[in-house]
Amino acid sequence: MTLSLTEVRAGCEWQRELCRKNGSSSYVALITELLDRLGTDDTVTGLLTADDRNPIQSALCLRLFGAVNRIAMAEDADWLGSCYPTFGGTTDVDALIPAFFDFLTAHDDAVRVQMKLGVQTNEVGRAAPLSAAMNVVAALTGRPLRLLEVGASAGLNLLLDRYFVAGGRQAWGPPESPLRLTGHFESGEPPAGELTVAERRGCDLNPLDVHAPGTAELLRSFVWPEHVDRARRLDAALQVARSAPRLAIDAVDACSWLIDQAEDPVGGRTTVIYHSIVLPYFDPDERTRFESLIRERGAATDADRPLAWISLEPRADDSSVVELHCELWPQRRRIRLARTTPHGTHVRWDPQDESIFDLC
Repeated sequence: MTLSLTEVRAGCEWQRELCRKNGSSSYVALITELLDRLGTDDTVTGLLTADDRNPIQSALCLRLFGAVNRIAMAEDADWLGSCYPTFGGTTDVDALIPAFFDFLTAHDDAVRVQMKLGVQTNEVGRAAPLSAAMNVVAALTGRPLRLLEVGASAGLNLLLDRYFVAGGRQAWGPPESPLRLTGHFESGEPPAGELTVAERRGCDLNPLDVHAPGTAELLRSFVWPEHVDRARRLDAALQVARSAPRLAIDAVDACSWLIDQAEDPVGGRTTVIYHSIVLPYFDPDERTRFESLIRERGAATDADRPLAWISLEPRADDSSVVELHCELWPQRRRIRLARTTPHGTHVRWDPQDESIFDLC
């Protein structure tokens, strides 16, 4: 089964708008060209309609770009180094478009194979708002944290306590860290704190090992061309991860993993389930079940085993605006902590208690 042109077009238009709002004129131009060629260019049409995955949930355009980028990186393609700022070039869409599509046509079969890989963009810039939320949880519960990250990819955001973060007038995390997240908070005063992490574990459908050959290149292939700061953050985070103990990241779906992991067998610590830009990749039924499992676990917990759920996810009406929420049990409290971008920048820290929800 293949996708229809209508489905592909809708997915491309959705991704183009997100790229426009997040500052990638190169990808906006390339998607516009993809749309112009869709239905008339056999290579483009074949690649974009080749599978039956939802083009939005599977990030079809980003899978294509990542595939091309990896092949171009391996071949040290001239256009990559001249047209992509992340590889030392300058943005030049007039030069990029013909070079990209000539390369795509010449590597059709290899791109088709590489496109089977899912997008891996667990952006470490999100560690700035996520770690601020962890500081809130630690302050409210007064216990060490047991971190459980859904959609952990290579586990870089499982190491958020090893990054230096500047927020407002305060900072937290080790000052000597290779990854320094500064300038992410544009308003508000997030709380500083020294996190005590008792355990950390993640899950992902396709977890990555930072020590394995090719992992760095795979992650770099999904950084957008103009996002030089993202590329630098990724390199610094990889340095941290490779010097840390190997992480436990299970290859399993989120719901199955929560059933096994959400209940803390030890006690005396706060379990924190968290995720960032994961829910758009869930189908509606899976998302409903996922949220229900967390709240059922919360309803069953007690004061010796507090549970927190930190969610950094896009708003339904505007995917370029991401909201940071925290729910706590047994307090049965929900707080909207901040609004930010998908990459954890321009954080507006403004905690607001939302309606008390009935979990019984």
